[in-house]
This record gives sequence, structure tokens and C-alpha cells, in this order.
Amino acid sequence: MYWIRRSLAVVVAVALLAAGCGRGTDDTGVTTIGLLSAALADTAAAPSHRVSVSVGTQWKILGEEFTTGIDEQSPVLACEANFEREHCTIDVLKLTESLFGFSFWPDDLDDLGIEMWFHQERIVVDTSALQPLVDADPDLDMGPLAPGVFFIDLADPEAGSSELMEAVSGSSTPDLREMAESLPAALTVIEQTSTDPPTFVGTTTSARLDGALGGDIEADALCDAAELGTPSLTDSDELAELVVQFYETNTAEVVIELDERGLLSVLWTKEDNSGIFRILAEYRILDTELSEQERQEAQEAIELFESAEFILATRVAYESDADLEVPLPPPTAEDRTEEWREFFPECG
Repeated sequence: MYWIRRSLAVVVAVALLAAGCGRGTDDTGVTTIGLLSAALADTAAAPSHRVSVSVGTQWKILGEEFTTGIDEQSPVLACEANFEREHCTIDVLKLTESLFGFSFWPDDLDDLGIEMWFHQERIVVDTSALQPLVDADPDLDMGPLAPGVFFIDLADPEAGSSELMEAVSGSSTPDLREMAESLPAALTVIEQTSTDPPTFVGTTTSARLDGALGGDIEADALCDAAELGTPSLTDSDELAELVVQFYETNTAEVVIELDERGLLSVLWTKEDNSGIFRILAEYRILDTELSEQERQEAQEAIELFESAEFILATRVAYESDADLEVPLPPPTAEDRTEEWREFFPECG
């Protein structure tokens, strides 16, 4: 669902670029901001770096609880980046298990990954590891994710490069110089809680954090509404407005750790997205095409979702390494730009 992908998109954007700081109203806050701003600038100056992202979730629905702790040794996303390109590997098996507490895949499947190389004008994608899914079900339509090695042309004027980049990677990647200004302003509360290692704790809202990392919360909410809405609710504007209101008030917790050099080491985020369930249930009652029985069932769902929980926690580990070599993408002549553009139509 898009609202889960939006939460992960925040993580990916931070993972690829580094983390920021907060703002305060007293002298201590200003000092904290200055220290974190300097750490951000120094980290950004590193010629190359590694990033790993781990995810943990807590679900509570229908009386059942599912909790997946953050596994630091088995990240869902691992990247290497320098000033020329970025290479990332997504562990699809680990990602789904981390998000939902169980696996969707066959028990004998032990490798399900996607590799991506990002360049200014091209994204190369290797989905060869998805071949076992097709082998198990030859009728399975993988769309633009069909096994193979292909590229997406961001220089194609017909592709809409920024929109396509956002669709493929999960979030448009903000310029680090812009993020250095936007992310500090996003944290409404910030304080240093430890000196060994230097640790800073801050809070903001989901909307402010999304915007600070290059997202468009209104566009994201429209996509959420399109996916959360029911088929008979064709106009998602009202639902999107409710989703925006939720993100604008939903609290996001941020913890930033620095290493012994004063560079970014670990970024933690935590968001409680439980309220999105109630929004969906309440909105469904507005559907004029519902029968009385369906309306009653929707009302019961509201009562059920009042106790539903979905908490998403992330850990982003960052390591600068001047000697890191980012692998080159494999050669490919297969262009799937049009397939990806059609696969991610403009929401709404």
C-alpha cells in the first residue's frame, strides 16, 4: 500500500543522503542546531558512503499482535554511494517479513532481491532474482518488474524524470544543500540526551518530515486515498484531505547518533500510523452506494479499528568510506521507461 511505501520512502531518502538536525528557541537549542548542522555538512562532504536500513513494525488488529524487531544484521536495504552513482540492493523477503511479521513467499525461497543503480540520467534495475516467482507461476504478470536487467531513462522528456524517479525509488531525492535547511526546520523539538555517543532526540510530524525530505504530502495523500478508497468511491479528494490532516498531526520521533568523528552514524525514526485505519473506516460510511447492511458493517469496523495499531520503526546506519568503490551497473539495452511511466500513473 502506498502509505506504507511513503513511510519507507522517508527512510530511503534519508539513507541516501544523511540526516539533519532540529531547531530550538533558547541558547541550548541554537547550540544543538549548530552542532548537528556541522555534522550534516561534514558527513555530506564524504566522497563515498555505505548505508543500511533496517525496519521493525508492531501490528495489533482483530485481537492479534505481530511484532518484528529491528534486525541490525539483516537490513532490508543496503546502499553504496559516491558523487557519481548509487547502488542499492533491496531484500524483498526481509522487507515483507519486517513489515508484516510473516512471509508471503514459498518456504524454499531464500533469495528475493532487487538491485538498482542510480545515475543522473538513468536508473538500471536488475530483477533477475525474481525469476523463481515466475517459475512457480508461469501465468504471473510481473509487469515492469519482470525478471531481467533493464534501464529507465530519466533524460527522456516524455518520461517526466522527477515524477518517475519518485515512483521508482519511493521518494524524490532532495538536494543535500536543500535538505540541510529543510530538515532542521522540520524538527519542532530537539535535545541532546547523551555525549557518548553524541545522541540527539527530536520530534516532528509525519507531514513536516516528509516535506523536509523532498516529498509532497498532498500528492502522497492523494495516492494514499486512491489506494485506500473503495471502488465505488471514485472521488478521493475528500479522503485525501483527511489523510493530509492525519499526517499534519501525526507525531514522528527522530533519534540521531554521531560517531567519534562527529559524523552521522545512526538515524532512528518511529511513526505510529494507527489512525489511518479509522480514517478509512469512517470514510467508507460516506459511500452513498453502501447498503444498510454494509453501512452497519462499516460502523462495526470503526469500533474495531479504534484499537488497531500500526507502528513503524526504522534504523539507518551510515558509514563514510573514502576508499569505497561503488560497482558499475551491468550493461543492458532493454528500455522499460514507458512501462514504468504507465505503471505509476499520476494518482487521482
